[in-house]
Parts: sequence; structure tokens; C-alpha cells
Amino acid sequence: MSLQLEKESSENLPRGGRAMWPLIALAALIIAGLIGFAYWRRSAKAPETAAPAAEASTGTVKFLMEQQWRVKMMLAKAESQEVAQRITATGRVIPAAQHQAIVAPPVGGLIAGNILPRIGQRVARGQTIAVLRQALTAAESSQIAAANSQIAAANAQLQIESARFEAERRSLTEKIAAAKAELDEAKHDFDRTQRLYARQAISQQRVEQEEARFKVAEANHNAALEQIEVLKATEKSKAIPPATTPTNYTVTAPIAGTIVKVHKAMGEQVAPGEAIVEIVNLETIWVEAPIFERDLEKLRGRTRAVFTTTADPETELSGTVVDISPVIDAEKRTANVIFAVPNKGQRLRIGMQADVRLDTGESVDALVIPAAAVLEHEGKKIVYVLLSGEEFERREVTLGQEVSGRVAVLSGLKAGERVVTQGALQLKLQELNPADAGAHSHET
Repeated sequence: MSLQLEKESSENLPRGGRAMWPLIALAALIIAGLIGFAYWRRSAKAPETAAPAAEASTGTVKFLMEQQWRVKMMLAKAESQEVAQRITATGRVIPAAQHQAIVAPPVGGLIAGNILPRIGQRVARGQTIAVLRQALTAAESSQIAAANSQIAAANAQLQIESARFEAERRSLTEKIAAAKAELDEAKHDFDRTQRLYARQAISQQRVEQEEARFKVAEANHNAALEQIEVLKATEKSKAIPPATTPTNYTVTAPIAGTIVKVHKAMGEQVAPGEAIVEIVNLETIWVEAPIFERDLEKLRGRTRAVFTTTADPETELSGTVVDISPVIDAEKRTANVIFAVPNKGQRLRIGMQADVRLDTGESVDALVIPAAAVLEHEGKKIVYVLLSGEEFERREVTLGQEVSGRVAVLSGLKAGERVVTQGALQLKLQELNPADAGAHSHET
């Protein structure tokens, strides 16, 4: 019927109207297309305007059981526990005093031979580190030549003096011999007069004369002996050896330890006082750590500390307080404390970061959770707390000390609340950008 009407109406149109009909149909199609395109543009923009509302996080995260199973989610209760109060700090490993040496010879020269040690090599005290072949400059050679000329002149003068001394020695020797002969004769005559006087064969005056003669002879003999001794003492001066040109200088290790730096290579020139190698003895090292001013009083009487490193957090080393700096940093309000730590096995290396822990002897009650439950979010510490089977809440927490993988919570949690340990990172990703995350819930 409609078809018939359309046919009839078209037939009733003037001839020119029938010719315009295709153009009218084409215009209708174009208008319909423009309306459809405008509707598509508006629908495409709708998700963009709605996106900010979806991104505004409330801190509550939906995490389905299937997702929990996939990540093998695990939970732990926040439990009240007595926690020892401790002083903690992060320090660095430095060489101990008298356990580090920079080997710098007092003379210059070329490193010769094939002795120079390598980095990491252990050396003993007194071991040869390098041999320097010395080459004198023209100025040094001139100085040595001038010194030798002066030595030759001095030696010539010594020879003259030696000849004079030799003549005096011979004269004194003859004088001593004559004095000795006179002394012997005077003693013989004195003894003889004493015997004769005993038999009253001579007078007392004769005996006194012979006695006086004997004493004079004895004095002359003793004086001659003293003169010869003085001459011998003067003759001890000997010729001065000439200055020699140095050839090689041996550089030795001042301490036992490990080579940590090598500044020179074989055949390289070394100036006087220039470092060749550095040696560190790692058997005992120091740990330098900043301790807050408020905690310094707690160090009194507590000389032992425990150290761990990021390289080996499971191994604990102990040390003793060596020195507490008398100077407080004006900005940080800390003082540097030095600890001596035995380093058998050389677990600690120079420059390594070391975490320091000192027990204060006091304890407090605190909530404790596994450290694995704690994440960082916008510079703050957070945990995810279970609200229901598939709903979790992001919670900002204030932390205390961490010991053996468990950390004290000062605020943000209540006793008995369950926090996510394994799977916490997937929860954070789900909150930031909802997506697949994974897995089943266990309780520890």
C-alpha cells in the first residue's frame, strides 16, 4: 500500500521534482552520518571525564579470592610484645688506627724488577714492595763531586796529622822506656839502701835521698804513660769515605695487611714522598656511626654493640666503643662514635655500610608485625589491613625498631588486626591501577 502511494505520489510530482529526489535522499544520508559521528565523539570522551573519579583512592582495596590464591597471600596478626629499647644507627666501615699505611719512599727513582704487588695481595711487615733504580740529576751529581772534593781535602789533612801523631807516639814510646829504666834503677837502689840501713851500714839521710829519687822516677814514668794514652785517643780519627752514587733503593711494607690501592706501575717514575701502594690490615676495623645527642648518655657503661650489613644481614658481628666524639653536629644533633670490630674472615670491607644496634637495658610493650608487611607510599610507611574476606584497607603506620625480621608499630594498628605480608605489593598495584594480581590466604 505504502509502496503504491509512494509510486503514485512520485508520479504526481512535476517532472523537475522527480529529478530532485535522489539529491534529497543523499542529503538525508549525510545529515544522519554527521549526527552519528557527533554521538560517537561524545561517548568516546565520557570515560576520560569519568576517569579521575575512578582514580581517587579511598584506601580500601577489593581483592578477590581468586586473586588472593594466585599470589598465595599470607596474613599475620599484630601482636603485643615486650620489645627491648635499642639505639640504632647506620655507619660506615673505616680503617682502624695504625692499621693503614700509604707507602711513599723518601727518595725518587724508576720502579725496577718484577716485585710490585697487585690489589688484593696480602703482604707481611718488612716485605719488599718495590725496588727503585735511582738516576741522579746533573745538580745532584755536582753536589756529590763537590762533597767528595771536600772529603779528599779533609783526608789529606788527616794524613798530615796522622804522621805528626806517629812521630809523637815514637818519641813518647822512647820516653816511656827511658822513664821505666830509670824507675827500675831507682827502685833497686831504694830497696838496697833500706836493707843496708837495717844493718846500720848507711845513714838515714842516704835512705831518704834514694827514696826521693825513686818517687821522682815513678812520677816521670806515670806522666809518660798518660801522654801516650792521650795521643792514642787523638789518633782514633780515621779517614772519611767518599760519597757514593746511589743505585737502588728497596721499599718495604711498614705493616702487614692487604694491598687496597696501587698508584704506580712497573717502570714508572716515582718522586720522593709519592705514594706507590696503600696497605690496610683488615683483621680489626672501625665502624664510625652518628649517634643522636639524646642517646649519648645511654652509652655510658655500655661498650658493646652489634653490627649487620646489607650484604650479609643474617650475620651479626660485635664490637666495642673506642671513642665518642666531643663535638656535636649543629644541624644533625649527632656525635660520631667509633667502634672497634674484630673482622676475622674479612666480612667487613672498607667503605661498607654497617647497621649498628646497642641495647639500652630497658624494654617497652609494643605491637609487632613482620617487616615484610611494610611498604612505602608517597614517602610514608603503610600496611594493608584485612577488613573482610575480599576487602583490605591501606593504613599509614609509625614504626619503631626492627629486630630479626619483625618491626615494632608505634601507631596506626590495633592488637589483633591482620596485616598482609605476602601479596602486599600486589594489593598496592591493585589500588593504584586495578588489574590482575592473584591468590589464596594463609595465616601465620
